[in-house]
Amino acid sequence: MERQGEPPFAPPQEREEAAAQEEYVFRFRLEPSRADSRGYDDPLLELIRGQLADLLDAVQLTYDGQVVKVDGFRLLQDPGNTYEVFLGRSQEERGG
Repeated sequence: MERQGEPPFAPPQEREEAAAQEEYVFRFRLEPSRADSRGYDDPLLELIRGQLADLLDAVQLTYDGQVVKVDGFRLLQDPGNTYEVFLGRSQEERGG
């Protein structure tokens, strides 16, 4: 509710001055470099590997309700080669 005689908000000039004086500081925790950060030289493989690694750090894949442990992938255009998702990480570090 408004009080009698008071504006519902500060005049525009006062708001701009207050905003100019406020300073926002953003801080992000840096994770230590992991062994798998070096990745593959092929940008497509590295994109897929990184996306899968991040996804598998957050979810568990299942098949018919049973957890499936995934550690690699194949490209449909190159089914003869298998690539690791977690380069240099042990089974314990992968959550398995």
